[in-house]
Amino acid sequence: MNTARIQTSLQTLFQDETRWAHSGRRVVFWYDPEAQFQETFDELTLPNVEKLQLADTPFTTKYRLLIQEPTQNFLLYAPFPEPPPHENWLLDLQKSALSFSADRAALIFTEFGFRQRSLETTIREHLKFFDSRKRLDALLAMKLPSDTSDQDLLLAMQSVLVNLKMPDASSLLRRVLQAGLLESDNPLWADLTRFLSAQSFWQTVQIHTDFHDPTPSLLKFFTRLLITHFEKSLHGSLPAQLERQVITPGQRAYAFIEQWMRDQQDSKGWQELSQSVSEELNIANVISHLTPDALYETATFEDVDQLLIRTCVQALKAQSGDLSRWRTWFQSRQTLVWFPKYAAMYQALEAAIALLELKQKYAAGFRQSSVSLFKAYASELYLFDRTYRAFITASDSAHGDILKSLVEDIESLYTNWYLETLGEAWSDALTQKWELPNVLPQTQFFSHYISPILNRDREKAFVIISDALRYEVATELKEQIEQELRGTTSIEAQFGVLPSITRLGMAALLPGSKLEFSPDASDVYIDGLSSKGSVSRLQVLKQSSSVSPTILPASDLLMMSTEQGREAIRPHRLIYIYHDCIDAIGDKSASERQVFKACEDAITELLRLVKKICNSLNGTYVTITADHGFLYQRKSIEEPDKIPLPRGSEVITTGRRSTLCLSPDDEPGLLTFQIPYCSDGRVAVVPRGSLRFSIKGAGSQYVHGGASLQEICVPVITYHHQRAKGDDGPVRKVGVQVNARSRRITNNRFSIHLMQTDPVEGRYRTRTVTVGLYEPQNITLISDLKVTVLSSISPHPTEREVIVRLTITTPSPPATALLIIRDQEDESELIRETWAVNLGITNDFGDF
Repeated sequence: MNTARIQTSLQTLFQDETRWAHSGRRVVFWYDPEAQFQETFDELTLPNVEKLQLADTPFTTKYRLLIQEPTQNFLLYAPFPEPPPHENWLLDLQKSALSFSADRAALIFTEFGFRQRSLETTIREHLKFFDSRKRLDALLAMKLPSDTSDQDLLLAMQSVLVNLKMPDASSLLRRVLQAGLLESDNPLWADLTRFLSAQSFWQTVQIHTDFHDPTPSLLKFFTRLLITHFEKSLHGSLPAQLERQVITPGQRAYAFIEQWMRDQQDSKGWQELSQSVSEELNIANVISHLTPDALYETATFEDVDQLLIRTCVQALKAQSGDLSRWRTWFQSRQTLVWFPKYAAMYQALEAAIALLELKQKYAAGFRQSSVSLFKAYASELYLFDRTYRAFITASDSAHGDILKSLVEDIESLYTNWYLETLGEAWSDALTQKWELPNVLPQTQFFSHYISPILNRDREKAFVIISDALRYEVATELKEQIEQELRGTTSIEAQFGVLPSITRLGMAALLPGSKLEFSPDASDVYIDGLSSKGSVSRLQVLKQSSSVSPTILPASDLLMMSTEQGREAIRPHRLIYIYHDCIDAIGDKSASERQVFKACEDAITELLRLVKKICNSLNGTYVTITADHGFLYQRKSIEEPDKIPLPRGSEVITTGRRSTLCLSPDDEPGLLTFQIPYCSDGRVAVVPRGSLRFSIKGAGSQYVHGGASLQEICVPVITYHHQRAKGDDGPVRKVGVQVNARSRRITNNRFSIHLMQTDPVEGRYRTRTVTVGLYEPQNITLISDLKVTVLSSISPHPTEREVIVRLTITTPSPPATALLIIRDQEDESELIRETWAVNLGITNDFGDF
């Protein structure tokens, strides 16, 4: 053995403060059973250390160390084996001293600065591990404390073998399992058993997960972890064939899987392993009899989501039971690991539930006066169309065929019941004169909404006209504006023009006193001026308005820099902005299927426009409206379902939903209206309800031009922007509070009732929180950490309550613990409460 290395090791041993449990003089015993280091001992020179070779004179040694030189540091070299304790007359001195040995294991032991002598044996038993300088350096880099135990050292060595920077049992087990559940194909398992031992690995497993088996294997270990997690998160009894695989008591196993499945980096690997075990155990069949109220908080297997979705589809098709329960169950799944994969399906199911509930509410139909029905559509009936759009959008994004039969049922509900029933009721309520008493017509848009703004000194009026922005789409846009901007937002409905076509609707939104079709109906005149195209419309604005107007395409304005935008509007007080997203997609047969996607894009673009106007261009008053709405159904319309064009004289123009002509024949399925835009007596003829005319050309699923509520209930969103004044009216997240009669926990699994203090509306946004129980001294987690989304829009506090189930994951929790709720986005602490913990039976996992 190199003398220099021994000298360096001894100097380190004497000088390193962390290795000594006491202050004062230091004594090191060096037993050399075969006296092979006698010459090395003689050559050693240690500063401030007296060398003394032991002989058969223990009392003389004691006298010197304790009486003659009580403060002197000593290296006591014994060229003989260490005597047993009952024969060791220097045992009392040795108890306060450190031991040194010059063999390889002892030098490694000394290099690490360990105190516990048994670690030298552990090192000696695994010297092959230390053959690699890379492994030794990695272990040294962990800076293990001097009071490291044998198990701590083994865990550190195992962590090195799986390329961890620090000892971590959870990460160690994850990496080994993710490398493969078959030992023969697992390279990490090969290293662990080659340089350490399988026994040491399974010992680590037992300590940190409670798993123990006479013949352990990685597959058996992971399978039992999953079954234990499944059992702890299940509401009810575990299937009998799985009961023998549950680890007891199970808290550590449950916590291990819970943390792994929620880890952003390792979750994907966990999912793959879970799927493989699920196939091996045929979990889909094993759990097929379990009910949704037992499964809704379980995410151990992907099969649970598939079973819940299939069961919900069956319930919706049968329209049986309380469908509202599904909302609660779906909400509980939003933060679970498999939810993103099935989010579109869950969204489609929620939309389907809402449609069925609306149908139940209006089971008697929609018969009422035209004015009442128009107002009912603007206040609530539009939700049929909005929810149908949400269903189709979500189902388009869903994978697989699970929703296929439900899509057919919802399509039938929407087209065969809702559109037909509402269309018939509305058609019967209308008179032959196209007007509604006490309902603002679209032709009065400018005088009613824009003129009052211009009458204020210096105020600019921004008017955004979005082609085919249907009323229900506008309601969603209004909600987005309220959430994203400070200000006052409102939406009203105006009675659209007929035919509900672009050239007439666009003209109706301009100022003027007289609206009239050109002889061939290809143009609409306003006080004698053409309204075709932006140039003509600007002339109308200049003639009919007392302020300087300008017209901008929305796409151009969005592309402008702040300075370019300000320069474009600087001399003008009336800014008309034309936006075309929905109609541009829907009016083409090749793309009409994407019209609902275009609605989403339109909402995004219009929100950007409003933000740019208010934040960059200093706009205050923004009005958003449309020329017309539209009808759309996903189901293809066959020729037998269409009606022929009306027979009559001098037909001017025809479309899928309207025609202008003189003296049409009175035919079933048609409605005829006198309109004020034809001076020669021509009338508008439209199909009843949602029927289409049979004509060649563009598609027929997306149409407009007719008299349906979806086409002529035209939205007007008014937004008055408010500048920030300190903290007045900022956008904020909803609040949260804990509702509990007492702050006491009596079971390992317990429930926390959270109250969302505000509904998500106006300036209040959704908040995502984490909820967990912590040890009060070091603030370490002693339960699973649950993520909860607070997103209720209900005005009723009781409907905004959320129940969060937590499971204590430590076998011996403290008598008091901290319930901490944090905002997941910025990790700000929202609630910190002290709760008493009094577990009568540690393994009792019942709810209180």
